[in-house]
Amino acid sequence: MNSISKVTLSDHMKLESKKMNKISDILNDLLSDYHIFYQNVRGFHWNLKGENFFDLHEKLEELCLKLNENIDELSERIVAIGFKPIHSYSHFLNQTIHKEITDVCNGEESVRHVVDGLGVLSYSHREAANLAVKADDISSADLLIRFGNELEKRMWTFTMSSKN
Repeated sequence: MNSISKVTLSDHMKLESKKMNKISDILNDLLSDYHIFYQNVRGFHWNLKGENFFDLHEKLEELCLKLNENIDELSERIVAIGFKPIHSYSHFLNQTIHKEITDVCNGEESVRHVVDGLGVLSYSHREAANLAVKADDISSADLLIRFGNELEKRMWTFTMSSKN
């Protein structure tokens, strides 16, 4: 093991450590946002009642699965650029721009919160992607742009489901 050189940002990825430290911080902020938003959506899914239960229950479950996939990929990217993803709820709560939302069981209210949360995440992805591009980290930028596009599409579908 000692004969294998440690992968470094500057030697192997040709990325500046100072810039990548900032990217890591931004990705960890997004990770916090994802975790709190995920838990909010999970709560909407678990507690949903009333009209459109079956359709909305299924769509909220699909969103939870997608958010969980994004959490995993985001965490792996943080590791790939040489940093450590945060992993405690106390850190998530301190670093997120999302608020915990509890006791929501109404479908219309759930959709409103989902659309708002997806909008916040989408905006954060655009901001983070722009910073990643400036740091020459095209892999992180690509990941963030892809996630942002997916979130915007889901936001649109939830918006359309709330129109009568």
